[in-house]
Amino acid sequence: MIGYSALLGAVLIWALSYIVMKAAATEYPQVLFQFWRYAAVAVLYSVCFHRSIKKIPFSLWRIGLLPYGLANFVLSLFSIYAVQYTTPTRVVVINSLIIGVVPLLRWLHDGDKPVRVEKWAIVLALTGIALLVEPKDSALQLGDGLAFVGMLGYAYSIVITNRMLLTERASVIQVSFLAVAGCAVYFTVTALVYAWFHPGGLALRPLLAQPMTMAGVLYMVAFVSVAANLLQVFGQRRLPPVTVSILFCLEPAATAVLDYFLLGHAASVRVILCGILLVGATIITTLPYKEATKREISMPGSEQTGAMGDH
Repeated sequence: MIGYSALLGAVLIWALSYIVMKAAATEYPQVLFQFWRYAAVAVLYSVCFHRSIKKIPFSLWRIGLLPYGLANFVLSLFSIYAVQYTTPTRVVVINSLIIGVVPLLRWLHDGDKPVRVEKWAIVLALTGIALLVEPKDSALQLGDGLAFVGMLGYAYSIVITNRMLLTERASVIQVSFLAVAGCAVYFTVTALVYAWFHPGGLALRPLLAQPMTMAGVLYMVAFVSVAANLLQVFGQRRLPPVTVSILFCLEPAATAVLDYFLLGHAASVRVILCGILLVGATIITTLPYKEATKREISMPGSEQTGAMGDH
């Protein structure tokens, strides 16, 4: 029961995170919002986990700051812009497409061909993408496109996470820190470019003058980057991967409920159907299949470590 409570708590925190980003970054530059967020988290991790961080080998630093950091940066950058042009529910549903995209990326990246259950998941995910296409609404299409690019970064980060944990034998804390540090490096560069074109953009006074933005940054740091990570790791250690993956499917539903009650955005029939398909895809990937004995079937829910909870 404790494991279920921990994971459900993490899911609720993640569900609220996109609503917080939409509300908190409306009147403040989205790039700077993410810069302050990841800078604060990187400092926090460095202070709390410095012993584990010191043990990170050069090979892991190279992976963490280049492909891994870039993948997480793409997720964070495009997600915060996407949520300004569409609803948080649609962004979360599009992120859930990783259930079909991750097996494809593993095939391209590691040469692991999808097994039959993963092929079915890919088909359902592609069907879900088709349901989200609404040609009459260009604004939503822009937001969906940005969210889709962010989702690709999300999926690729999962593939690299699996590699670092299984092949490189990195610890959860090390992987979590590298995800945060990689984002912090790329957002620092992006923030400096922004400040070059907007002198004074990095000053703290504009940030302190925005109570909603400050609250949003604090929420993302304290709850998303710390509390949700701890709850996720705690829950995953007490529940089987199948159960964990299915519980993670509740995030779009939780986001839809919060999105409706807090922002007044009702989910369309297409979005609801897409969400149902993705839940079905996740459940299908949990079914036993004889090819799974040859290799571990990597599912987004089971591969997500503390780093992956950092939306």
